[in-house]
Amino acid sequence: MKTSPLFMAFLYLAIGFVFTYLAVHYANEYGMTSIWTIITMVVATFDFANSIRYFALNNHLKRKQKK
Repeated sequence: MKTSPLFMAFLYLAIGFVFTYLAVHYANEYGMTSIWTIITMVVATFDFANSIRYFALNNHLKRKQKK
């Protein structure tokens, strides 16, 4: 079963929002320099970057199909 890039983009986007929420929660609870805050911010950044890459891949594949 193939997974579409658009589905993966939305999945990474949702996970990025969850980790952003957790980072804000940890920042309020433990401070900005807490290791948990930094880890969740890094993971959220990774997820948002992957989401952007999958959206770009989806647009590339759609343009290629039209030709």
